[in-house]
Amino acid sequence: MRDKAEAIRPPSLLWALVVRLTLVVLLAMILSIVWLSLEFGAGITGMDDQSIAVQVQDLRKAVVATSQGPRLSLPGALQEMYSSPRAFNGYQLLKRDGTVLESGGFSAPFVPLPARAPDDNVIMQRESDPKTGIGVIAATLSFQSGGEIYWLRVVRNLQDLESLSGQLILRALPEFAPVLIILLIAVVSVVVATVHASLRPLREVSRQATQLSGERLTERLHAPRLMREVTPLVRAVNVALDRLEADYRAQRDFTAHAAHELRTPLAILRARLESRFTAEQLGDVGLEIDSLGRLVEQLLCLAQLDSDTIFESASLDAHACAVEVARDIAPLALAKDHNLSAATPDATVQIKGSATLARLVFRNLIENAIQHTPPGTSICVSARDKHTVVIEDDGPGIPAAEHAIIFERFRRGPTAAGPGAGLGLAIARRVMERAGGQLLLDASAARGARFLVVFKN
Repeated sequence: MRDKAEAIRPPSLLWALVVRLTLVVLLAMILSIVWLSLEFGAGITGMDDQSIAVQVQDLRKAVVATSQGPRLSLPGALQEMYSSPRAFNGYQLLKRDGTVLESGGFSAPFVPLPARAPDDNVIMQRESDPKTGIGVIAATLSFQSGGEIYWLRVVRNLQDLESLSGQLILRALPEFAPVLIILLIAVVSVVVATVHASLRPLREVSRQATQLSGERLTERLHAPRLMREVTPLVRAVNVALDRLEADYRAQRDFTAHAAHELRTPLAILRARLESRFTAEQLGDVGLEIDSLGRLVEQLLCLAQLDSDTIFESASLDAHACAVEVARDIAPLALAKDHNLSAATPDATVQIKGSATLARLVFRNLIENAIQHTPPGTSICVSARDKHTVVIEDDGPGIPAAEHAIIFERFRRGPTAAGPGAGLGLAIARRVMERAGGQLLLDASAARGARFLVVFKN
């Protein structure tokens, strides 16, 4: 289930915005093309209305009066246009009652005569054949001849206009297609760049959030030009950090005060017991008091490390400091049948830091090795390079399953012997973090446990 959950990647806000904006732009372009096509067709239709209106007026000029009534005397150009077998235009000369006197070209008998009274203006009509559905445009003009009223009409098949409009659009698409593609790419690029730039403050806030830790609780999330929609979330996170910092400081101060207050009663208790009883009479009570005193000192040390306490810093040889600590602990190691030695006695690891804290790190590591290894184990102090001191032993080592938890506070291994609260390695790592260095467990050790104390030179 965990692998499946990790395989499902969360959606990307950037790509979601880009896709949606691109679809909106693409839809807008398609609607624009459709609208332009409709406008283009309407424009052609309007031009055709004017064209047949002019044609009917030209036909009016070609009307001649005869003894049998008016007749049309068409010029050669008009005769050729109306006589084409695929003519889309046609004309009719009608009596007032609708009787056709003369016609030519496209025929549309279903078009009725205008309903209003005849005048000198051209009357435009749009009709469709109820049988075939073919639509036409008709321009009708009335005139008088021999005291009678006649109708002169020009009709045009709308299929011609639709075909002409479609052909023009199809011919224009290949020319406009490259421009439309370039425009679409440009719009998408602008959208991507705009969205990416708009999300930059959010990425900055995310970067700040990933750097928050127990050592940087005073820092808060902020970014210039932060989006209004994200500001409430950032403000809520900062308020939560304020509460967390207050709780953390209260807990740390309580630990420090409690540890400090316990030091004096323990010292008085030990002094009174030693004044009344001998070491043999005290027995394990003295050891328990020592263990409790050490626990108090470790808690106080942790509180100081977690606080803003500034430790004095000076140039020192970390390897020499480790050898000196090993020399001081040597009687304890010999008493428990451990061999404590320095593999590189002449090496130097020059650093700038606190000698007190450095000694604390090495003491905790060496004592940890003594407690967690059986008698007869060798413990060695050496320098790997100019900024790394190594504390290693040839004991049973640390199981791989515990590598990730050995630096946790109050964590004691199953092989731990003697008093202790499981704070030694936690304090050592915390000291190195305060100094900007690292305390690492070398998992590549072939035998035993090997700790690397890496200083920041």
